Amino acid sequence: MKLSSLINEDSGIRRIFFAFLLLQILIWTIVPYSFSISLPLDVVSDGITWGREWQWGYFKHPPMQAWLNEAFFVVLGDIGPFLLSQLAVVATYALIFALGRKMMPAREALIGTLLLYAVYYFSIPTPEFNNNIAQLPLWALAAYSYYQALNFSRLRWWALLGIAAGLGGLTKYSMVVIIFAIIAHALSSSKTRKVFATPGPYLAIVISLVVVSPHIVWLIDNNFPTFTYAARRAGHDPGLFDRFFDPVRFVISQFVTNLLCIVVAAAIGLLRPIPLPSWRDENFRFLVFLGIGPCAITAMLSLVSGFGLRDMWGTPMWDLTGLLIVYAMKPRWPSISTRALFNWIAALFIVLPFSYVLATSWGPELEGFPSRTEWPDRAMANAFAREWKAHTHRPLQIIAGNAWLAGLIAMRMTHRPSVFIDASFYKSPWITHDRLKREGALVVWQIRKTTAPPARLNLDGLQIIGEEQFTWPREPSTPPLKVGWGILPPKP
Repeated sequence: MKLSSLINEDSGIRRIFFAFLLLQILIWTIVPYSFSISLPLDVVSDGITWGREWQWGYFKHPPMQAWLNEAFFVVLGDIGPFLLSQLAVVATYALIFALGRKMMPAREALIGTLLLYAVYYFSIPTPEFNNNIAQLPLWALAAYSYYQALNFSRLRWWALLGIAAGLGGLTKYSMVVIIFAIIAHALSSSKTRKVFATPGPYLAIVISLVVVSPHIVWLIDNNFPTFTYAARRAGHDPGLFDRFFDPVRFVISQFVTNLLCIVVAAAIGLLRPIPLPSWRDENFRFLVFLGIGPCAITAMLSLVSGFGLRDMWGTPMWDLTGLLIVYAMKPRWPSISTRALFNWIAALFIVLPFSYVLATSWGPELEGFPSRTEWPDRAMANAFAREWKAHTHRPLQIIAGNAWLAGLIAMRMTHRPSVFIDASFYKSPWITHDRLKREGALVVWQIRKTTAPPARLNLDGLQIIGEEQFTWPREPSTPPLKVGWGILPPKP
């Protein structure tokens, strides 16, 4: 039976949807894994390096993505973080499809979900499981549970919204943006404002605070390091031009990430000059507030505060893009070409993974500088484990260095040592002065212009040994990686 025929049957739609999810998992797990020697930057430096310590927070972010990266890496090895990322993506698809079924027929809900694959954030960036990718299903869960709570007035849906918000708070603080969008929607009409006279929203608030409370305690105990980090990232107060330009640039960048989705929607016959649904249409208002609102809120917050924005912060903001396009074009539903949609999705499942490989592997190689997923991590780990044992005759418990280099070496050792990030007790609260004296540390740094270690790594008592050179696994003709190293001897 042809796909275009299957899409007119509920069972056929389910089969197509599950096939789509399976393709997403298989292609976007196997392709990145097959072309990777080491793991992506965020997976190592902000994931496994932190996750090994099982803290309730880290100096840059809340703990959730680090815990998940660590768990999947320990259980499944290198393929674990790649698989984890795709499970987050397909969970997002599943929630969006379920939400779409509440608003439109199954066929149209499927079309709105498949269109998401053409949004940039659902393909090329997904192999690197970080806080942005981890938020994808949580934003979708928040939207779905809020919609159910509005329409069925049952406390369990408000409770689920609280859980989504709490888990989002344990993942990245930008979860507050979707909460702002939900509040704005709830205040936007007399019908939705009635929810504030029910216990539901307050139950959601209480549950979210309970879920996130261990992290709040950690923040207090550690003098709010994530807030300090965010303030430093914000930098000095920008001038008037920069304050205006940064939000505009962010909005433009988000439009660009959705451009392919718009092209596909036009190609299958959706985008035509027709009247939009009435603003009194509750579903349409919901999709606008939660689908476009987060981007607008983020831009306004940046404009008011002067806080700089990064394009990838928009990752979870576009979960509802496909549903919004499909719902807004309701009169065009009979003329949507499902065959054209399937052809586009099939083509993108070939083109986008190829683009990923080109961008992350072949592209850097053509420029003569290996990508982050092609570092000689195992060779470094073997060499330094051997040298440490020869010099100290003690097990290696601590590696000091930047989160990437030290984290990469620690990750590949049989008994993974803790990483003393930048030799900073502030960044690495799991390292204490007593522990450092007792266990000592291997200190590593990448040699560029000078062989001397950076000032932050020049610890009292450091014995500088020299340097090691490592050939790039796929670029043997490229000048080798030079790593300086020294030993902070453990207490006898």
